[in-house]
Amino acid sequence: MAKKMSEEQSINIDSRKLFNMGVNILVAGFIRQKPEDAKRLFKELKQGNQVQSGELTSKESGMVIPIKLELDRSEYRGQFNYPNFDVSLRTMLEKFETEARKDKELKDLRTLTNETTGGLLFNLPSGVQIGADLNVLMMAVEPLNEHLIVKLMFMNPEQFQA
Repeated sequence: MAKKMSEEQSINIDSRKLFNMGVNILVAGFIRQKPEDAKRLFKELKQGNQVQSGELTSKESGMVIPIKLELDRSEYRGQFNYPNFDVSLRTMLEKFETEARKDKELKDLRTLTNETTGGLLFNLPSGVQIGADLNVLMMAVEPLNEHLIVKLMFMNPEQFQA
């Protein structure tokens, strides 16, 4: 019988497993879908909804943790539409793939921890220039209530410029 996560229980998940889980959810939700299903998911996220995207089961306790996908586009510059989002997402996933090829064990996976939420930001920013607008997309995984949130975040590109 599957158990739900409660506030008394905490789960410690390796950052590499969280990274792989996040990538797998994005690939399943956008890359391996029919275009109309990927666009439907995009619309849900664009409207600010958290979208149920899977679950994680603890091998030790059998605890089931729902996984939701979320998008923060508050720092996005320019016209926010599916083709522009798709280019940004694919560019980020290609960067992740390159990192994973260079470092198979993901030993050098760089993360930043949000002390307030306990979330983990994967420090692999990917920038995409569309017209005059530069956007930087990053992925984080955050615990929220009894869920894990895979969060796509467009960041202010100026913080990445030397």
